[in-house]
Amino acid sequence: MQESNEKDILTMSVEEMFVASQESYEAAQQRAIEESKSFSKTEFFRMDKLGTYHLRVLPIAPSTDGRCDRLGYEYPVRQILMELIRPGATPTSKASSVYVSVTRATDSGFSVDLIDTYRKLAVAAANDRDDEKLAEKIGGGSFGGGLKYGYGHVMYIIDLDERAKGIQMLTLSHSQFKELDERKFKLWQKKLSKSPGFPCPISSVYNGYAVEIEKRKNGGKTEYVVDIDHVSDSIALTNEELAKLMAAPRIPEIIYRYNRYLYEATIEFLKQCDAKFEMNIMDSLDMKYAIDKLGEELPKDDKSSFSFDKRAKDSRGNATESAGISLDDLFVRQEELEQQKLGDKSPEYLDLRAMIRTYIEQEKLDIRFTRGTSNKNLLDMIEEALKQAPESASDDPQGEDAQDEAQSSERRRR
Repeated sequence: MQESNEKDILTMSVEEMFVASQESYEAAQQRAIEESKSFSKTEFFRMDKLGTYHLRVLPIAPSTDGRCDRLGYEYPVRQILMELIRPGATPTSKASSVYVSVTRATDSGFSVDLIDTYRKLAVAAANDRDDEKLAEKIGGGSFGGGLKYGYGHVMYIIDLDERAKGIQMLTLSHSQFKELDERKFKLWQKKLSKSPGFPCPISSVYNGYAVEIEKRKNGGKTEYVVDIDHVSDSIALTNEELAKLMAAPRIPEIIYRYNRYLYEATIEFLKQCDAKFEMNIMDSLDMKYAIDKLGEELPKDDKSSFSFDKRAKDSRGNATESAGISLDDLFVRQEELEQQKLGDKSPEYLDLRAMIRTYIEQEKLDIRFTRGTSNKNLLDMIEEALKQAPESASDDPQGEDAQDEAQSSERRRR
């Protein structure tokens, strides 16, 4: 058989060999899609200003063979924003904060998660010494200094007010998502009663209606009102938009990534939790086992690492999508402060103040940070500064290097 193939090759002309090796349209299209993923930048949509946002929710894209691992339009994600204290460079210099957002490792396909393990052990330790207040704090959300993961929903959208910007990624809180889902089902039932087989009214290719999210002030609080504009015509996706959606990185590749950088940052964060809570959880057998097990499951060729002083690509690219803090994070914490009636001397108030300072530096805003300016006033100044700021490419919180690292990390883990 091999001799026959060799004879065929010898008898083929140069032209015939080139013709036989030509790429088909289907193969070229699939290759183009796969290669474009490697260079795709993910834009993250932020509702930084007051007003109404008009969004077109996009369906989850199938693979190139037409299969889809999940139907619908969103993926759930559990994340926590870790605050790590960076020691001063000298004994007299001031410590500063570094913020890293991490996804629960078990959602990324690993068998154990360090924060969940620590939280369970620390709550038990606090209860053992009859410190119910500390146990409640550790078991609660990150705003109060706890270790419970936040729960959100991630989807691709198109901003209809700036449709030319193309596909962006939006994260809704669980309560925002539930409000949207309830309105979706009510509208869907109405559509089905008149037209059996009607597809999803917010994410289907041809029959999706605009989703409206209004960000507004209600007294001292910021609130979000979610609605579906089913009075206007539905908005069909164009062939170009569908092609870009096919070429975009799959959402799980971005939100479920977990690598050695995040692993090491989490260990440092939990060591600082030990010091803060006056515990020795990190020295326990259960915790050591979890650390060793997760470390063994990480890809051997993952060379990323965490360091306070490192400024290499691995460090820059791994603070996940927000590179730290979003304005929405700050407003949520401000609202919780007001609801709990915590004053300007409380640890929570001072923590928020440190986050505001970091955000101002992160966004390079021209805002003077003075002792006499309250957190609320600073947030108002940030909103005003963002209104005046010209739109720029800096809205992409990761950049190309970070995105490449995210995708290569996911491919290595697979």
